[in-house]
Amino acid sequence: MEPLGDDELLHIYNKIPYDLEGKRSFAQVCKKFLKIACIGLYRLDSSFPVLLFDVLPSSPNIERFTCYTPLSNAHIKLLAHCPKLQELILQKHLDPSSEFYFDFDFDDDGLCALGNACSRLRCVSLNRRLNVGDAGIASIVTSSKNLTHLNLKGCIRVTDESLKAIGRSGIHNLNLTGCSSITDLGLKYLADGDLKNSLQSLNLTKCDRISDLGVIHLNQMVSLTVLKLSKCGGHVTDTGIVAMSSQLQNIEILDLSWLINVTDISLLAISSNCTKLKDISLTGCKAITAEGLRAFTGHPTLERLVLFSCYNFSWEDVKLIALTCIKLEYLGIMKRIKTPMPESSQECIQIGDRFFGINWDEDNGPIFCIEFVLKSEMKIENGSDFWLGFSLVKENLNNCAQYNQLRSSGEIIITSSL
Repeated sequence: MEPLGDDELLHIYNKIPYDLEGKRSFAQVCKKFLKIACIGLYRLDSSFPVLLFDVLPSSPNIERFTCYTPLSNAHIKLLAHCPKLQELILQKHLDPSSEFYFDFDFDDDGLCALGNACSRLRCVSLNRRLNVGDAGIASIVTSSKNLTHLNLKGCIRVTDESLKAIGRSGIHNLNLTGCSSITDLGLKYLADGDLKNSLQSLNLTKCDRISDLGVIHLNQMVSLTVLKLSKCGGHVTDTGIVAMSSQLQNIEILDLSWLINVTDISLLAISSNCTKLKDISLTGCKAITAEGLRAFTGHPTLERLVLFSCYNFSWEDVKLIALTCIKLEYLGIMKRIKTPMPESSQECIQIGDRFFGINWDEDNGPIFCIEFVLKSEMKIENGSDFWLGFSLVKENLNNCAQYNQLRSSGEIIITSSL
């Protein structure tokens, strides 16, 4: 009897019901069967790189490849057999005790080969791949015209040269967290190219070599809705933040945590200019006072305000924000703000006609007061019946006697799951 050819085997494979066990059993018969099974493979999550030498050359239809383990340049070059690849997720595990932790990895040589062969990439994540540098990034960005998401978090060899190439792209989401070699010149490269019209989210956390000059360049990014500048150092001050906020009026999420030279001046500008702002983090901005906090009074879109490690305002200031920001859902503050504060035994308080749950965390040093706003979502009147729906993020609010009294009396009817 003649051995079955590839066409016959593929026909048999396609007749197997879509059952992972059935497909897997077929692939385990022998290498020839594995090769046939790989033809229909569209997604591969690999923890065993040794198998890639058999799998990838026979997998021309793969669209997504994920791996958290060490990969050599030879492994990366195997992906050249996957011209339809769209998503490349190569994030590195954090835990040094993990079996997946490693000190060696692929470099620009592998990435350049990949970039030359795979031009359909849309999403690339190289999180903490420490040997990745400018040449590899430039190759990927230049060849992949449809690239929209690029995560270079912790890629410490990435410099301004990478940003020159990225600035000419149409990327939407760019994560440069911990790319500590980036300077103001790199931000200028980003702002001078086509990227300024497409970029929606930019994370510069821990890029501590940038200054106000670089932040001002970001003014040109007219589509930006998410900007994270946390821990960017003392050279980012009110000058840069005020100039940035005057132009980036579409910002919805802004993280300025631990910018020690950001003061009330920045908050006054942000509250006035950023009318679409939903989420602002100001943790560690210790120069902020009541004047800056009160600038957000009545802000029409603010949902989340985080002020941990900020102390120069009072509980009255907090109540004013909670009462007037009608969309506020979360307010994070320290207990060591100026008095008066509610008693720590309280689990629920009332400010005006709105109720708030309080979670008191006493495990780690200073006590945090994390306030979850009980926010009215909908009102439906039907004859004599009145329904008031709430969104809750604090489960133990059910233990609040005042809240339960209103609920049991029928004055509050919960229309969504707690």
